[in-house]
Amino acid sequence: SVFVPVGITEDFCGEVLLEGSLQLLLGRGIGVARGVAELQDGRTVVLVTNFRNEAQHLTKGAAVGQVEELQNSAAVAAITDEFSPPQQDSASPAQLDIDPKLPGPKRRQLINLLAEYRDSFATSSKVRQTTVAKHRIVTEDDARPVHRSPYRVSVKERQAIQEQVQEMLNDDIIQPSSSPWASPVVLVKKKDGTLRFCVDYRQLNTVTKKDVYPLPRIDDTLDRLRHSRYFSSMDLKSGYWQIEVDERDREKTAFVTPDGLYEFKVMPFGLCTAPATFQRVMDTVLAGLKWQSCLVYLDDVVVFSSDFDEHLRRLRAVLQAIRTAGLTLKPSKCRFAYDELKFLGHVVSNEGVRPDPEKTRAVAAFPAPRDKKAVRRFLGLCAYYRRFVRDFARISAPLTHLTKDAEKFEWADEQQQAFDELKRRLQTPPVLGHFDQDAETEIHTDASNAGLGAVLVQVQEGTERVIAYASRTLTKAERNYSTTEKECLAVVWAITKFRPYLYGSPFRVVTDHHSLCWLANLKDPSGRLARWSLRLQEFNMTVVYKSGRKHSDADCLSRAPVATPSGSSDDGDDECFLGAVNIDDMARRQRDDPELRALIEHLEGRGSTVPRVFSRALPTFAIRQGVLYKENFGNNNSPWLLVIPTDLREEIFQACHDDPTSGHLGYSRTLARIREKYYWPKLPKTVHLYTRSCHECQRRKKPPTRPAGLLQPIPPPTAPFQQIGMDLLGPFPPSTSGNRWIIVATDYLTRYAETKALPSGTAVEVAKFFIESIVLRHGAPEVLISDRGSSFMAQLTQEVLRLSHTSHRRTTAYHPQTNGLTERLNKTIADMISMYVDVEHKTWDEVLPYVTFAYNTAVQETTGMTPFQLVHGRKVTTMLDAMLPHEPAVDASDDAQVVAQRAEEVRQLTRLRIQAQQRVDTGRYNLRRRDVHFQPGDRVWVWTPIRRRGLSEKLLKRYFGPYKVLRRLGDLNYEVMPDGTRTSSRRPPRPEVVHVVRMKPYYAR
Repeated sequence: SVFVPVGITEDFCGEVLLEGSLQLLLGRGIGVARGVAELQDGRTVVLVTNFRNEAQHLTKGAAVGQVEELQNSAAVAAITDEFSPPQQDSASPAQLDIDPKLPGPKRRQLINLLAEYRDSFATSSKVRQTTVAKHRIVTEDDARPVHRSPYRVSVKERQAIQEQVQEMLNDDIIQPSSSPWASPVVLVKKKDGTLRFCVDYRQLNTVTKKDVYPLPRIDDTLDRLRHSRYFSSMDLKSGYWQIEVDERDREKTAFVTPDGLYEFKVMPFGLCTAPATFQRVMDTVLAGLKWQSCLVYLDDVVVFSSDFDEHLRRLRAVLQAIRTAGLTLKPSKCRFAYDELKFLGHVVSNEGVRPDPEKTRAVAAFPAPRDKKAVRRFLGLCAYYRRFVRDFARISAPLTHLTKDAEKFEWADEQQQAFDELKRRLQTPPVLGHFDQDAETEIHTDASNAGLGAVLVQVQEGTERVIAYASRTLTKAERNYSTTEKECLAVVWAITKFRPYLYGSPFRVVTDHHSLCWLANLKDPSGRLARWSLRLQEFNMTVVYKSGRKHSDADCLSRAPVATPSGSSDDGDDECFLGAVNIDDMARRQRDDPELRALIEHLEGRGSTVPRVFSRALPTFAIRQGVLYKENFGNNNSPWLLVIPTDLREEIFQACHDDPTSGHLGYSRTLARIREKYYWPKLPKTVHLYTRSCHECQRRKKPPTRPAGLLQPIPPPTAPFQQIGMDLLGPFPPSTSGNRWIIVATDYLTRYAETKALPSGTAVEVAKFFIESIVLRHGAPEVLISDRGSSFMAQLTQEVLRLSHTSHRRTTAYHPQTNGLTERLNKTIADMISMYVDVEHKTWDEVLPYVTFAYNTAVQETTGMTPFQLVHGRKVTTMLDAMLPHEPAVDASDDAQVVAQRAEEVRQLTRLRIQAQQRVDTGRYNLRRRDVHFQPGDRVWVWTPIRRRGLSEKLLKRYFGPYKVLRRLGDLNYEVMPDGTRTSSRRPPRPEVVHVVRMKPYYAR
């Protein structure tokens, strides 16, 4: 069969019904396919088939059939070959991508089938729209239309936009719009240098209700291709454009260009709900065929089968469904009857699945990362194929650790080795087998201090095939598990991970860790172990223990088939229950403990000396079924308490304190929980030591005692503005004058305040305020107290203070109480402004001078006088005083010396009043505090308030450390440095000054 260009005697453009010549078929055995064709200038192509065994020739001008014009027909596309008009795509069956290895007879069968459905292949840039569904854009109820101005573009870019807009208008993709919505156009350069037309729908997407229709899981999709020998893939032409946008929502797709406003009639790219709509349409179109005859992932459709005849039947069914839905395929992206196919970044064949070499080539070419962003990109590229890499989590751990926010980027040998190893493994990946529901299935698991690993294995045709690898790192809590628990966790996690393969079928868990056999026979579950056991009850599994002598190396990719050891039975030595140990094992472990062994021998009448810790309670001990118990006189229902040997106490602690079902509760509750079932000597003391040294508890919980640190009041200065405090208050909403901050300064003797509204809180504004409002009005202060804000620590501010000979004292981090006088002024100023500010908070800076005046002219409770009077030596004259008679503020007969002396006496009296009030406040404050001291070398936790985007502040751990105390700077402040033995940061540690209230002792375990 070949496609032959044909024509009619007149220049006609349109659709025709083509009927082959019966005389040509009967006389020469040459058939012309019947169907609909589109004539361009009277020309098209037809499929001509030679049904005889010898070659035949058709001369130019020979009649091959008749055509009849179609009236009001639906839009269809004719398949054409390389002789078609230039406007048409090459899409004949002879030109479509068919596996060249396909034998001739099968190839002709496939060509004939494709010829029947040539109307489903695109022949021009126009696409038709399906009637299956329309795309809806449902926005939030309170959403207002999003309107953006067009982005600025160059002359060349504007020309490209005009050309593409005109092309879309011609193809009926868009239409002019008068919508209140408008999203801007962006041009993205393709690899070939041309520009791709895109619309920036980000703001529209933020107010769009999300469609959660699921996309198929890629691993599930690939698993369905097992046992297949033939694969055909088809891709829709401009798939999104084959779905109309609902008329009610078209205005929301409007986009603005420098030349006008347009809206889409079909579904554009960039909408957050478009993939869900497209997948829903494809699932509807291929309902009844998906998973059985074909797979569909968005616009990628794959037909698969184990034999060729079945492949043709499935392909016909899929093409018929596509035709019925009115969808159009893109010929250049279709491949038929291949024995190997690229799909979703993988290469699938009858042998199995492997990564697409073109994709892994990007991994090989990836340069060594220079920042965290590049590390994340590399890991994201590798993680797509992690199922092909054994121990992926372990290998990638140095790189994964580097991506944490708290880590400093340092590319060392460890990271380079992990980087090189991942690249090497992905360039030579194994071929993973397809899962066979009927084959014998095993999972092999492993656990280490870094992570978990698992392999899903099947024995297919006598050969062991790896189906999938899986791995992950351990969480911080899981790293505290015992070895036994980690191995159990590996089994539970692996079975959960591979659940789609394992559920409903028998399988075996093969392990060389003896204690993992617990999982098969749990009798008395509690806590974490109970949850694990319950989770596994839905599976038909057998846990098989194999010693190292019987178990082949778990690291090998190819192993001999693993069989159950001969002679194993339910009563064999390899069986045990999941509860820690079985009875025999418990008896053995008790006798391995030196203290318990002496007690047991005494109870058994073998005359051993009883250890002193047991002597007083000796009558309460008994041996039952070979196991040592202690009689319980508590209020619970357990008459006997199991005596725990030393090597199992750690696991009891983890189950009764660390496990989520125990909740990391404190000493009393943990002790009560253990005492319900277990006993060992000095139990209260060991529980106290364990709970006190719990790392997670120390990071989260505050000490259940009074806060540390006695009050150390700042001595009042001897003169006004000798010592001042300064702070920034804000930011506030921008005022009508453009101000957003208030800078405040207060005198530690007179309590006089200076304030000013600022447009920004920069060092320039701070330095300017210090000079103009402090130095030029009151003289240079000797001491300035402030927090550690960048504006006060900036080089400019420090230089101004140096020139004015002002000493700068900074509060310790996260302890603003050091500058408490200024902090109290901040609250007072804010309270006063709130009484007079307008509704929109635009005039707060206009109110500021008035409330500052009110503050300075109000009597202070501590001094008994107004700040104004203490600074200026006289009472203030207000507008009210000008209206009413009053005594003069200063006696005119007094000379300047008398006035100055009187003012000095008042200030000294004020200083004495401040000191007296400080003594009262100190006594009251210290009743609620503890006098705590640390010594150099002590290890401590440091409380640090943090915020993490997307996380609840109430659930964050606020203590960090441990830190080592370097030296004591006073009664309240210490210089500390992160202790390198436990810090998780890779940054070089730096000394920090912290207040004692933020510190608590660190207890090591």
